[in-house]
Order: sequence, then C-alpha cells, then structure tokens
Amino acid sequence: MRANLKLSAGLQICVAVLVFVVGATKLATAAQSSDDSQARPPVSKSDVQIVQKARQILTSPEKWNRADNRTCPATETKFSLYCALEEAAYEVTQDFAHRGAAMQEARFVIDEDLAPHNHYDHRLKDYNNDPRTTFADVQRFFDLLQGRIEGRLAEQAEIVQLVTAKPATATVTQTDIKILKKVQEIMDSPAKWNRASTQDCNPAAKTFGLYCAFEAASIAVTGKSGYDGPAMSEVRQLITRTAPNATHYSARLVDYNNDPTITFQDLQKLLRTAEINLKKRMGTGPN
Repeated sequence: MRANLKLSAGLQICVAVLVFVVGATKLATAAQSSDDSQARPPVSKSDVQIVQKARQILTSPEKWNRADNRTCPATETKFSLYCALEEAAYEVTQDFAHRGAAMQEARFVIDEDLAPHNHYDHRLKDYNNDPRTTFADVQRFFDLLQGRIEGRLAEQAEIVQLVTAKPATATVTQTDIKILKKVQEIMDSPAKWNRASTQDCNPAAKTFGLYCAFEAASIAVTGKSGYDGPAMSEVRQLITRTAPNATHYSARLVDYNNDPTITFQDLQKLLRTAEINLKKRMGTGPN
C-alpha cells in the first residue's frame, strides 16, 4: 500500500495545500514551490503526529541508519531522520511531501538549533550522516521539532483569532485621538524614527520606535505613562491584518517597527488608517 502511495506521489506535480480550522474559520495557504529550500507552509496537528510517529519509528540506535541517501524503501528496517519522517508521514496522512511542513520545520531545527552555520547541502541527510551527530542528538532533534511545530500551531491559532475577532468595542475618547495624533507628530520624519527600538523608552530620546512614541505621546497628552487604550489596540489590530510578516511578530509594535521590510510610508499609512478608524468609532468621521 505504502509503495503504491509513494509511486503515485512521485508521478504527481502538485502544490500542497494545508488547511487548519479554528472554530468555523478556515485558513488555506498554498505551500511554496517544491524548489524553495526556505518554504514555510502552515503546520497542522497532523505534523505533530508525524513527529511523534517518527520518534516511535526511530526508538534506538539499532534502528538508526547512519548512511542516509534520501531513498526510503518500503521494506527498510533501519531509518535515517529523513526516512523516519517520510515513513511517519505515510502512516499518519497516507501522503508525503518533500517540502511539507514537518519536513521544513525539521530542516529549520537543524539550521537554527542543532547545527547553526552548517554547510550541509541536504540538511536532514547531512546532519544524520555527520559523524558528530549522536543518537542523543537524534532524540533532541525530535523534542525540538515537536516543540517548534506546537509553537507554530499556537501562533496560527492566535492570528486567526485576532483576524476574525469582532471589532474592538472599547469606547474611544478625544484623548485617544489626541494621543494618536501626537504619535504621528513625534514620528513625522524618517530622521525621528528609531528602526531598532525596544520597549525600554528613554525619556531623553530624540528618535522613537512605535511603542516608545505611544509612551511619549501618552505622557505629553495625559501626563501619565503606560497607555494601552483604544489607539494602541487599533494599531496592533491593523498590524495583524496588514503586515506581511505579522505571523512572525511576538510584540507587534516593536517587531513591526523593526521589520526591515516596513517603510516609513508604511508606518505613516498605518497611523493615518488607525486615526480614521478611531474617528469612525467615535462617530466623528475623518477630517
């Protein structure tokens, strides 16, 4: 059965589509080209199951193939990392994709955690065959891989929740509008924009990241720090909906601000749109 599946998969030229569901909402994302070594398709619960199954397949040094060639016969009894994941994928999903989510996350574990700055041509194969790799490393590989996929699942669920959430209902006041206008005034030129900001805000700073601009604006308008009202929430929600790299942000204001793909024009548009939205919520409309 598995041999037939592998033959069929090998004859197909397709784009894999992974779908995950939160509540009644579906996000379907086409996987990147099979030639893209940095492809990062969305993960699913099946990917966690694939990793767990691969760990069960490769339970001892005696079952480990130290001479991987990325060819995985259906009758094999010893498995490399690549072949354990391939076998697990067939068992869990009845299919296998060379650039599937579990396989790609496995490669990133090697690149970013286990062998950074490596010069491997084929990450899974070469790490598996590297004489420095121990069976303890193999077990750690599966631990890190499962944790990485579970972390991405949580991120995806959070993004879906944010994108599909009902519009904010907190009451917008003139103070919120004034704070947002002050942020725009503080960041009215590229020369005032700190592209490497944090959430540690220096009161004497001459340049500002987005988070610290809100902090400075709050102090200027209200005399108080620590503002986290509708203006800031609106900007965060806009970042989630519009920023191309939002799924990778952990602190939206800081990460959006520091994202090298974001331009000053993007920043200004974000703040103007947030002001328009706040005025609509107040019922005053844009000026």
